[in-house]
Amino acid sequence: MIKAVLLDLDNTLLHNPDREWVAAFRQQWDLHFAESHGIKYASSALRNAIGCLNREPATYRKNADIILDALSLEMPMTDAALSAAIASFYQGNYHRLRKNTAPIAKAAELVEALLGQNLLVAIATNPFFPEAATLERIGWAGLADFISGFAFITHCENMHFAKPSPAYYAETIARVGVEPDEALLIGDSIHNDIEPARAIGIHTWYVDAADRLDSLSNHVRESGWRENYLSRHLQPSMIFPQFIGNIAALHGLLAEVKPHQWLQRPDPHEWSILQILCHLWQSEELVHRERLQVILDQDNPFIAAPPPPGPDIPLCHEDGKEVLYCFQREREQTIRLLSELTLTQWDRSARHSIFGLTTILEMAHFTAQHDRLHITQLCQTLGKCAE
Repeated sequence: MIKAVLLDLDNTLLHNPDREWVAAFRQQWDLHFAESHGIKYASSALRNAIGCLNREPATYRKNADIILDALSLEMPMTDAALSAAIASFYQGNYHRLRKNTAPIAKAAELVEALLGQNLLVAIATNPFFPEAATLERIGWAGLADFISGFAFITHCENMHFAKPSPAYYAETIARVGVEPDEALLIGDSIHNDIEPARAIGIHTWYVDAADRLDSLSNHVRESGWRENYLSRHLQPSMIFPQFIGNIAALHGLLAEVKPHQWLQRPDPHEWSILQILCHLWQSEELVHRERLQVILDQDNPFIAAPPPPGPDIPLCHEDGKEVLYCFQREREQTIRLLSELTLTQWDRSARHSIFGLTTILEMAHFTAQHDRLHITQLCQTLGKCAE
């Protein structure tokens, strides 16, 4: 059943012709840096910087930091001066770009209908722009009144991947707090929206240029429409983007944790942030990867579920960020193990004490679900979940 709707922004909720917009943006960017800093053709450096996103292997650095570092290689400015210049652009010349956009009819009506059904609604726009600029664009779409109601809004300061990477969508649903088959992505681009969202099992709705939002607006008012979306068939290719997207979601959630918060427990029966991370790290090596290796090494083995960890697990380390990096390194080993499997090996079977007859593919999927379970737990502990 659909629990969350991810809404693309450009040419889905906001009329923004791609070529006209890009040309106008580059013109204003070049004008700003030429007039204020004497730098010509600055937009070429920005284009190259955006091209650095989604590079492999994943670094889990914020898109904003990747863009800034890439720009600093081509523009003769200190990092501090460059950051200030970028901020100045978004406070000034950027506003002139509003005239190149227009609200799309029924966008506000659609958002209101979705929120009225108690769905989690997220803005899944390509995260090239800072938060303030992204919020302004949402306002250009006539949706400013809904900003506080959105479950999550992607931008370059809170995301570690960009479209068309499937990991971008995995990171997004992990931050929203749903499984892939509980989400519906609505977008106008086959390349940037539909194909990568489907690649991890998200349901999709293509916004046709002629129809815009008419059919969709009618669809979401049909009785029981949310129950009509069935889980997509699990594929090995769905696993890796979820594995790395979940790690990125953790980096995003934990980026602003203060030193005193790591050991805080919202309730005596709830884990602290540090305990949650310790559990993720230790279970990756001792539970998740170990059982995958057992299925590879033995024919149809019996896999016993580990005992529940209980309400008070011991701490594994005093530094939460170091625990996150340790978990990340263990996950990279799991990815290496699975990346070497043949299609036949993905189907190797086992008997699990809880899940019954299963396969390596299904157990890997359960690992991704386990991530998201504790990412949501972290979100609740930090008070950053949508109501």
